[in-house]
Amino acid sequence: MKQASIESLYREIVLLSDTERNSLYNRIKQDFYQNNEIIAYTTNGEALTLEQYRKRINAGIEQCIRAESIGLKELTKELGYHYADL
Repeated sequence: MKQASIESLYREIVLLSDTERNSLYNRIKQDFYQNNEIIAYTTNGEALTLEQYRKRINAGIEQCIRAESIGLKELTKELGYHYADL
């Protein structure tokens, strides 16, 4: 597939009807906001977008693959809980 130049892309957008152009703008705007809306929060209250959330999930998966994770007993000890209480 040939990559369109900025000029040819601009020409194509200019040739669209008002309805088609508005539809295109709305789809671009919707996609932008969907990718930048807050979908989760960290335990510290930091807001995460979908992209940030996915990066954190993938980083966690990579840690597990490299065996850099800890067990439940170790985690509860770090958090100050007693494993038996859970």
